Amino acid sequence: MSSPLLRTSRSLCSLCLRWQRHRLYSSQAAFATSAVPISDLQQTETLSAGPSNALAKATTRKPPKAPGEMKAGRLVDNDTPSQSRNPLEPTRVDLYLASIHAAGLEPTLDDIERCRPKRHSSPESSKYAEEYNNLLDTLCRSFSKDQLRNFTELYNLGPIWTRSSRRKVEYAESIMEKQWNWPSLKEIERRRRDKTEVVIKTFSVNPSQLFLILGKDGADLLQLSMQYNVHISLASNPLALRVEGFRGTMKQLTEHLSELKKGIIDEIIELPSKQPIRQDLVQRISRLAGAYVENLGHKGKIRICAKDTDKMDTAKRLATRASTETQGGHSSPLLCYVPAKATLEHSVAPSFMPHTYSIYPFLSPRSLPWTMMKGASFRVRRVADWLGGTAVEDTKKTGGLAGGQGKMVTKTEEFTDLEALLLSAPKTHGHERVVSASFGHIVLGSASPTGHSVLIPPFKGNWTLSKILKWLHTSNTALTFVPSLPATLLNSPPSNQKVIHRVLYRTLPESRLENSLHQQLIKLELEFSTSNVGETKAAAFEHSNSDRELAGDLTLEPDADHDLSNSATPGGPLKSAEQNPQEVVVNVSEATCLEGVESTLDIMMPDRPMDVQFTVFEHAYVGAGDQPPLLVDYTKQLRHFLTSQDREATQPQPPVTLNFRGRIYFLQTSLSVRKVTETPRLSTGTGGNAEQSISAQVITESVLDLESNQKFTICQVTLDNSAGREAWTRFLASCDLISTVSIPAQGLKADLSVP
Repeated sequence: MSSPLLRTSRSLCSLCLRWQRHRLYSSQAAFATSAVPISDLQQTETLSAGPSNALAKATTRKPPKAPGEMKAGRLVDNDTPSQSRNPLEPTRVDLYLASIHAAGLEPTLDDIERCRPKRHSSPESSKYAEEYNNLLDTLCRSFSKDQLRNFTELYNLGPIWTRSSRRKVEYAESIMEKQWNWPSLKEIERRRRDKTEVVIKTFSVNPSQLFLILGKDGADLLQLSMQYNVHISLASNPLALRVEGFRGTMKQLTEHLSELKKGIIDEIIELPSKQPIRQDLVQRISRLAGAYVENLGHKGKIRICAKDTDKMDTAKRLATRASTETQGGHSSPLLCYVPAKATLEHSVAPSFMPHTYSIYPFLSPRSLPWTMMKGASFRVRRVADWLGGTAVEDTKKTGGLAGGQGKMVTKTEEFTDLEALLLSAPKTHGHERVVSASFGHIVLGSASPTGHSVLIPPFKGNWTLSKILKWLHTSNTALTFVPSLPATLLNSPPSNQKVIHRVLYRTLPESRLENSLHQQLIKLELEFSTSNVGETKAAAFEHSNSDRELAGDLTLEPDADHDLSNSATPGGPLKSAEQNPQEVVVNVSEATCLEGVESTLDIMMPDRPMDVQFTVFEHAYVGAGDQPPLLVDYTKQLRHFLTSQDREATQPQPPVTLNFRGRIYFLQTSLSVRKVTETPRLSTGTGGNAEQSISAQVITESVLDLESNQKFTICQVTLDNSAGREAWTRFLASCDLISTVSIPAQGLKADLSVP
């Protein structure tokens, strides 16, 4: 072929013409934006091969070629083998950027800011992801890795975002999210998964952690389930919590449970009795204190796990109290009163005598003492003689305690003298002796396998009193005196009320005697008074002037509006009752501290509606300078807490143990007491006889146990030591009148005659 054939050009089709114009437009745009002279750029493109030469040729106009030349040119092109571009060779863009770098031109923040959009769509919309990815792709195509890293340094994003080990796309994301405040697309996707994706996770726990997570009756676990919108179930083997919920809330719940487990405190203490606590009491203490308690071995050591120190201290006090009260099965000694035989009436056949007795279920309207055995409770009562019409002793015929015709017998049926037991002991010089009688019921506790109350007594059938006493002696059944308000005082309006805080400390019982149980006792009392009864801190302890609402136990109880259950001291309810701190003036009396010996004696009276507990307290006053230092500090803190206007003042706690005059005392009770002293007229006349009555001083105390939050009422009559023998007779007569009055059944008249 001749050379003219090589110079001929062929005509282009429409597709080739459009592609040629596109490449020409792109080339002109690149030349227009470049700061490099055109001559240098043409020189660079001349030296480079491939598409750059084609671009230079496309920009030069050539005359049209003859058809022969076009054919010859096509033949020459076909002779040249086609070669594909090597991917390792730099692209035209790389060469262009390299030329800019060779010329010493580096991009500035203004250059990258031109790529920043003025606004973006809502992160929750579907367009945001497309806009985010397009901007990210633009930054990665427009700038090199080193340039993007340089931008992060110029933006002062910090070392974690500018370190050299990061990838190019990570630099671009850092600029968009940290400098331009674009929400992270990964974070949006993660939040979307957290809200929609359901996961199941298992948290392994031990018994103490599970107890504290559950809370009282599972209330805390239910709150967790509602707060984090998850379903929680318990796996037993191994012990674990199985939680099902959304991924986001699961992460929050995981952090919460982790912090809860880390915050649990535990402590091992040794009980004063050196004996383990009954298992039912262990569970009750854990429930009352909100702390996990367990016995360690058989030497009186327990382990306490709690969420905070307050619950830990409450568990310690309750455990110490349970240990001292139940040590060795000690309880007050028991006597049984056997009334004298009354003259038989003509309507009663002799075959019905003597009376028979049985163990009846006892349903207390008030909660029983928390230290009692969990299960059923019973009381010994006389079986009613249907032809006689009553099962209650007629003191007019038997003479009662005051008549001295009845007998006091022990469980072994040995006779004893009540007056000798209570008053025969010589009086210590410098001490005062107070003899009092409290009214209530002597209750037999019976363990139940299921822990629920049952009606089947432990000793079935009707028996003579002698046989029941023998069974009580041989079975060693636990007996507990439960105080309550007698029916005589139901309609007596309260008067002369006093608000008292009382703390009792006792030593461990040294020995159990048949006639009495002696214990060293320290009693601390503080009386509250105020100049404004209506709006004071002490108002939480006072009764309303309305009639007593004797529901259930028919007792004088604290107002339901006063929430005393969350306080371990009287400071809690007093502080919460404060309404106007600028006008409140609370007066706290000087502490009255008594130290002495207390003896208790339970008298079971199955022929009467109520039993009696006699107490002899021989004590001496302890001056302010001689009181135990721990009690002095507690009194000061309590007075400051009640009288100060500081709402952030901490509530004081009574010390658990005291060492006073060589003896170790243990905290028994911390009480809030409303004390009422009244002198009612007790009726002695019955039937159609002229009604007669005597007056007796009766002390009624409505008590709240600040440790266990239990409420109960104590009714007492006190012996007047100054009146001699006559006072003793009047004292026993008061006991007869109060203990023989029954509570009328519903629907009967309140003034029903009681024989």
